[in-house]
Amino acid sequence: MIGLGAIDVWLPQKRIAVPELAELETLSGAQRQAVAAFGIDTVAAADGRSATDLAVESVRRLLARDDVDAAGIGALLVVGSRAPDYLMSPESTRIAREAELDVGLSFSVSDLGCVSISAALLTASALLSATPDWSSVLIAHGCVPPGTSRLRHPVTVNGDAGLAVLVRRQPRLRILDVAIETDGSYWDLFRVDYRDVPSEQWREQCTDLTRYSFELALQSRARLRKLNELVLTRQGRTFADVDHVVMQNVSMGAFRFYEEIFDVEIARACYDNLHTLGHLGSVDIIANLAAGVDSGEFAEGDLILVMNNSPAAAWSSMLVEI
Repeated sequence: MIGLGAIDVWLPQKRIAVPELAELETLSGAQRQAVAAFGIDTVAAADGRSATDLAVESVRRLLARDDVDAAGIGALLVVGSRAPDYLMSPESTRIAREAELDVGLSFSVSDLGCVSISAALLTASALLSATPDWSSVLIAHGCVPPGTSRLRHPVTVNGDAGLAVLVRRQPRLRILDVAIETDGSYWDLFRVDYRDVPSEQWREQCTDLTRYSFELALQSRARLRKLNELVLTRQGRTFADVDHVVMQNVSMGAFRFYEEIFDVEIARACYDNLHTLGHLGSVDIIANLAAGVDSGEFAEGDLILVMNNSPAAAWSSMLVEI
């Protein structure tokens, strides 16, 4: 059985109080109230370090652990950063080199926003199934905003983090199933125009607020319901067998929306990380799983349903067993 082994989530010590963000000064009173309703008190801030720096930091820390066999790592998968340091330069091989990870294969899995980590987990599982002499595959990611603004209006507030997670055989966190879907109808709903624009002026824009708030929300409800039923049915389980539900950290409103439509409670680890760290993109679901295990909220034998979605119109459901 393939699943999650060692996990390292590197978090900068610095926290910025959301009410102190300079970009709030550009918002109307109603927009500021909407940001306050996100439920994000502080965000983790890495003081200008790049996404690559944070990924390298996490990989180095993970490789230094006594329970990690670096020689058995067959490949490095990198969830690509929101804004790479260079064009036409591979992030994945750079991270392997700077972290002193000796692997014969490294490449990136990107494009799907928060759901890119789900695609990376599915890819890592497939690689291990296809390559019996590998004992593990390492996934890495560095999360920083694409520009200077941390506000993703009207969605969330971004924090910074690094991630390294080992996908291996016979793990403590067994991945029972992963299902992913995408929809190209929304490819241009969110974007950052960057050509011939100074990076300090980069802003992520929602091109249609109504379409995001209503149409995509309804689409997400239907897609996640379908994917949840798919992974549960394939494993001979039902919703009644699920002990915990984990999601990515976007806002209190998003948690309450999914709690109501699926009649569930989102894990306390998700709420805690949302309040103190903000949205960490592809780091979120792994950080929440790790926090739930470390705190004792998740116990041996528990079945966890992990729902993940992205404004890029991608959705995934994953079943994890402790």
